[in-house]
Amino acid sequence: MTTVYKRPLSIALSVLLSNGIINSMVFAEPVYHPSGAKLTFGGMTHRQMTVSDMGNPAYPAAMLTPEGENGLYGAGLSLGLGIEYDGNDNLFKLLDKVSSGGAGIPGGDSGDGNSGADSDTILPSLPPGLSLTPEQQAKLDSLIQEVATAAALITASVTGLNAKAFVSADVPVLISNNKLGAWTFGANTSITTNLKGIHDPIDFDTTLALDNLIKAYEADPPTVKTTYDLTGGASVTVNPDGTAKFRIDNNSGVITKAAQITEISIGYSRKVWQQKDNKAYVGIKPKYFSVGLSNTAVPIANLDNARDIFNALNKSSFSYQQDFSVDLGAIWSGKQYQLGATLTNLNEPEFNYPASDLSGFTNPNIIQFIRDSERYIMQRQLKLDGGYITSNGAWGFNFGLDANPVPDPMGDDYQWASVGVGFASDSWWLPGARAGIRKNMAGSELTYITGGITVFNNLNLDLAATTQTVQINGQTVPRGLISNISFQVMF
Repeated sequence: MTTVYKRPLSIALSVLLSNGIINSMVFAEPVYHPSGAKLTFGGMTHRQMTVSDMGNPAYPAAMLTPEGENGLYGAGLSLGLGIEYDGNDNLFKLLDKVSSGGAGIPGGDSGDGNSGADSDTILPSLPPGLSLTPEQQAKLDSLIQEVATAAALITASVTGLNAKAFVSADVPVLISNNKLGAWTFGANTSITTNLKGIHDPIDFDTTLALDNLIKAYEADPPTVKTTYDLTGGASVTVNPDGTAKFRIDNNSGVITKAAQITEISIGYSRKVWQQKDNKAYVGIKPKYFSVGLSNTAVPIANLDNARDIFNALNKSSFSYQQDFSVDLGAIWSGKQYQLGATLTNLNEPEFNYPASDLSGFTNPNIIQFIRDSERYIMQRQLKLDGGYITSNGAWGFNFGLDANPVPDPMGDDYQWASVGVGFASDSWWLPGARAGIRKNMAGSELTYITGGITVFNNLNLDLAATTQTVQINGQTVPRGLISNISFQVMF
């Protein structure tokens, strides 16, 4: 079943997030955003009681039960947000320059024929068949350089552009019994927005364009408004008074997307084998999804300023779809170590974005690229993880590895590899601390340095920043930042 309605993103962000926390009992995590303390520790528990590690469906049954107790109960809340910025901010610089100068971006297939920039060059007039003087040729060369600069700006503005912002909330509940096994009731709601460049290459040859223009101009100078064809989809229109306007027909543009995903799950796990300190656990977690998707594709010629991009996103329609999936998990546990494996989204549910209005695009390759991006498949992924603790349980070492990459709703691939080390304090007043490193081995290939603390044995604060940087408004900033705050009660 699919329903479609319009909702401004600014309103949707607050409404969907609050609805997800208040009305849902959720646990999950987006592939791009590890929840809670897992952001620092990686894939496996550090043997400190926490509900933020339940990504492996077998883990709840493997959690340590307090001495003398027959079961373990807990609940928590995890909130997180992050941003990843790929490429550059040349698009916004271009739009700022264009909007402040009062001119549109040069040309485009959806233009009205008057789009482009007025040239400051006044072209010379001469009788047909006469050769240009060196000064006159220089003026034509200046015009060609203006066209080349505009083409370079268009190319640079969308090449590598991929900006993403996301927020998520988790509410896990645990009911565990040593004999009956462990039940989990949980949910997650997450919202992601994305701006991605569409690059239509411009094959503009300045030397050839200048030669063609000089030959055409000498053979037939304009006595009426005349358009001369240049290379790479560029053209120049000259009036009899010598004023000129150039145009570049190009399908470069931006895709804006938004995804709101709510997941409700019920999991069960139990111990299936034990011999002395060695134990084996298995778990299963059925999941229900409600997925809202929205997208627009805008030719760069239709953009006058940065606000146009966000207006297009706000006015887009959300299409909501529902489906089911299941995760499987297994853990082998020794006295001081654990090894685990998780298989997520076993049946690979599929969701579709509403079709974008492509009336401004004519390049069949660009059109096909946009249509291909309007499908989202929650692909199956195998996750491997492990952990080791010292004999006193104070220090833990952990690793996590995704065996294969999977796309997020924005079409960016993620395959995390992570390691972490942490100190678990038994004192109410002495904080626990942890540090680690995680790398996306696919897609952006970003590397994050992570760190976190646990205060009062209940409150976790974690932060991750990329080692790679990018220039934004002249400032050097990390290409990615993620922060999590999570709270839990265990008894």
